[in-house]
Amino acid sequence: MSELVIEYVLEGHKRGYNFTAPPQRQREALYSTEVLRAIWRTAMPRGQGWGADGYIGARSVKAFTLPDDRVAVADVVVTDMHDENGRQGIRRAAVDVMTPPVFDLHLRSRLASYPAPVRAQAATWHDRVSKAMPRLKKTQSLILSYPYTDARGWWPVEALVLMLIQNPPRRLQRKDAPLAFTTLALDHRDGAHLIAMPADRAAAVSDMPVLDLLALM
Repeated sequence: MSELVIEYVLEGHKRGYNFTAPPQRQREALYSTEVLRAIWRTAMPRGQGWGADGYIGARSVKAFTLPDDRVAVADVVVTDMHDENGRQGIRRAAVDVMTPPVFDLHLRSRLASYPAPVRAQAATWHDRVSKAMPRLKKTQSLILSYPYTDARGWWPVEALVLMLIQNPPRRLQRKDAPLAFTTLALDHRDGAHLIAMPADRAAAVSDMPVLDLLALM
């Protein structure tokens, strides 16, 4: 795995979001232009409003398949930085690129890192989501809805997403590539198969199936 970093640069002639690691020559030696473009376009979770106080410190994990059939896993954090105009909601993404077999091991290791009560809640939800799964069209994502309070309070939702990716219900399964997912997005037009959203944002979704996790407790 090789880590790429996308973050906001406040100084110099390249202000704004940039790849900041590894150095450009090393980056271009490790990844094709097509792969770098795919990571640039996809790594950050979608939506406006990350600057709201409640989201400072929030984490989102995104996974998606790259043009070379490897998998990118982006750990995105909402920092406490302000841009040159004083706006909040500046995010930082650390992206690892791996083969599908390594991705499977990565998911197992990440899931095991959560405290036991978090995994227990996620396992209960997993069984109930599997039974409540709606029929999905090929172009549809499944939206998971839950009230967002803080980063730690979102852990059970993160763990549930990982469990559903590892052991997807039949209606969520795909044959061609690993399932793409986002553990926290503010907009459902994220491109992933499985997207977890705060309840107030998910309430506005009308063109994708939404499962309310509170109703499954």
